[in-house]
Amino acid sequence: MRKKKENITLLPLGLPEGTKPEQVLKKMHSVEGKLAEFISNWAGSMPFVYFHVIWFSLWFVINSTGYLHSYIKSFDPFPYGLLTMLVSLEAIFLATFIMINQNRQTLVDTYRELEEEQEEEEEEKVQEELEEDVHDIQKDLDDIKNAMAFIQQKITALEKSPVATSDKKS
Repeated sequence: MRKKKENITLLPLGLPEGTKPEQVLKKMHSVEGKLAEFISNWAGSMPFVYFHVIWFSLWFVINSTGYLHSYIKSFDPFPYGLLTMLVSLEAIFLATFIMINQNRQTLVDTYRELEEEQEEEEEEKVQEELEEDVHDIQKDLDDIKNAMAFIQQKITALEKSPVATSDKKS
């Protein structure tokens, strides 16, 4: 997911390497991002579809039939130029909001990835410290073992020495 460029690692959306999760989180929770997420979620729902079915039906009924002519005058005759322009603008904005929402989701993924990397680095540091502690303990145990062996040699040497045997006989 990351791109390398001249030995500089770039995160998605052009964020530089070394970006902290908190910086990504702040960018993620911008007002624009939340608005885009809300609109994208609404545009992907069935109420959005129902709204458009009703809207288009009313548009056609008002502008093509005479059923509501006594209440509302026809304002966009066939081929519905105004409707076409409005729907085109809606499509442009929806596409933009969806792209913003996708970028926001990429930020969420980047945030999670950065958090995982940070946790892994912390775990590696703790692991290294534990390994150093184990190494130090092993060294201390080896020193104790060598000291005990030395003491055992001294005791054995004293037991075998003539001075120690003569003391026992007396």
